[in-house]
Amino acid sequence: MSNGENNDQVRVVGSVSAEGGPARFDHVKRSKGTGPVHQAVARFPSRRMVTFLTLDRAYGPIDPEAEI
Repeated sequence: MSNGENNDQVRVVGSVSAEGGPARFDHVKRSKGTGPVHQAVARFPSRRMVTFLTLDRAYGPIDPEAEI
C-alpha cells in the first residue's frame, strides 16, 4: 500500500505458474531493485507438475527487457 509519498519503498509481489517439473528458474536479465525468484513445485496425483514462481520488485513500471 502507498500513500503516494514513498513509492520508492513500496514493493510489488508477482506470481507466475509454469507447467513442468523441477527446472530451476532465475533471472536472465534482472530489473533494478527486483528480488530473487522463489519457486515451489506441486505434483498432482496425475503426475502432472506445476511450478509456481514469485518475486518482488519495486513499485513502478516493469523493465521491458527483464526476463526470467
